[in-house]
Amino acid sequence: MNQQVATEIAEEYLARRRRIADYSELAVMEENGDKDWENVVGPDGEQYKVLFYVLPAADDCLRLVVAVNGRAAGSSVAPLTREEIMRPDGSFVE
Repeated sequence: MNQQVATEIAEEYLARRRRIADYSELAVMEENGDKDWENVVGPDGEQYKVLFYVLPAADDCLRLVVAVNGRAAGSSVAPLTREEIMRPDGSFVE
């Protein structure tokens, strides 16, 4: 897994979620333990698995997490993760 490509993919997916995120929908996702995942081909031609999920955070905030892992057989590299904290009003902790 190319760490730079994985970082770019994670940051792109997190930025997309930030643009379309709705607190109430994400709260339901967290409550149900739902996860979204997608297989993508990076600009390096390698396959990556992108996983998005939501965890509870302090003060009713939600932690949005994107994890990217290589899809190569036998890969034992830990996934690269990026996260953001969303407040109940829909704003993000900077």
